[in-house]
Amino acid sequence: MSGHINFEDLELKFGYTCMPNRLRYYSKEENDFRMEVREWCEIHVAPDAEQIDRNRDIKLAVEILKKMPYLDMTIPKEAGGQGKGVLYRTILGEELTAFSYALAGIFGASSCLFAGPVIEFGTQDQKMKYLSGIADGSKLGAIGITEPTGGSDAIGGMRLKAVREGDHYVLNGEKCFITNGSVADYICLYTKTNDQVKAHQGISAFIFETDTPGFEVIKEYKHMGRRGMPNSHLRFVDCKVPAENILHKENEGLDVLLFGLDGERTFTASQYLGLARSAFEIAYKYAHKRVQFKKPLYSFEGISFKLSEMFMDTELNRMAIAQIARMLDEGHNCRASVAAVKARIADATVRITQEAIQVVGGLGYSEEYPLERYYRDSKIGQISAGTSEIMRYLITREMVRMWGK
Repeated sequence: MSGHINFEDLELKFGYTCMPNRLRYYSKEENDFRMEVREWCEIHVAPDAEQIDRNRDIKLAVEILKKMPYLDMTIPKEAGGQGKGVLYRTILGEELTAFSYALAGIFGASSCLFAGPVIEFGTQDQKMKYLSGIADGSKLGAIGITEPTGGSDAIGGMRLKAVREGDHYVLNGEKCFITNGSVADYICLYTKTNDQVKAHQGISAFIFETDTPGFEVIKEYKHMGRRGMPNSHLRFVDCKVPAENILHKENEGLDVLLFGLDGERTFTASQYLGLARSAFEIAYKYAHKRVQFKKPLYSFEGISFKLSEMFMDTELNRMAIAQIARMLDEGHNCRASVAAVKARIADATVRITQEAIQVVGGLGYSEEYPLERYYRDSKIGQISAGTSEIMRYLITREMVRMWGK
């Protein structure tokens, strides 16, 4: 018991949980869904999770994802889906990420970031045409916001132009750091359609088909974490998009974008929760198995306090995510709350994965355990979908809007 401990000795599979499976703040149906997803991941994702990460195997990740029986979960029933809401998406996000961030990221970009705005703002024809393929796995989606000149001011820095010419628009420009950019069939693409207004106005959203002439993937980024998830630099040269592909209304794409960001940030928060939970549980099990100075590691105050902090962060953030998801499903405006939980769980996940490595020690720093992968994956939470600093700025702005100066 005091000697070398392998990951298998902890009686944990990748992404498996040693905590109670029936969480009291979820219904029986929701808990059953969680266990169903977990069991599917144990069979279909766990065996290849390390290979996807170490080999940056995008092809394998996409192949597994397209076989997943939950792609249609939030797609409306009339478009061939199950018609579930944001809450179910967060449960799926947590469970998928506990096994593979790459798979969860590909799913999120397609079934959340692309499909979400189409579900909310699309015409009936658009929904029927574009969502059925997302639902059955034959098509993948993406969202196109960030540009080389954008950064944290993604909207104000938007330069991709769409110019109306008869019954279509002509697009010219670039997008960068686009998840699924190289594998997507459709992109919910944000463009500048009016330069004569303020920087954050004159934005329009389009459903863009990637087989359009003039579209090109010019670079695939290699990141320190979330390996196996495609993230691309895209170029658009005289790309013609039918006018009927506009989402919502011309120059009113900001409404679509802000709605999409709330959905994205809620989903990504569930992803970081999946990483944090898995890291915490490895540290917890290890601290009970490992003996030092003739005592279990967890009995030392320095270790037990670390475990307690990890539990507090994961438990409270899970409850917050569940509550916010329910509120979004009920149609409430939760922009400040979404930003708050996204920033909190992102910061906490970096801390938890780091502390889990500290508890496990040398083995935690090695590839014997998946902790080093969780740690690499966690950092993006403080950057993607709005940095932790931008989340705090957004919260301050929302407070002034709600309460006045």
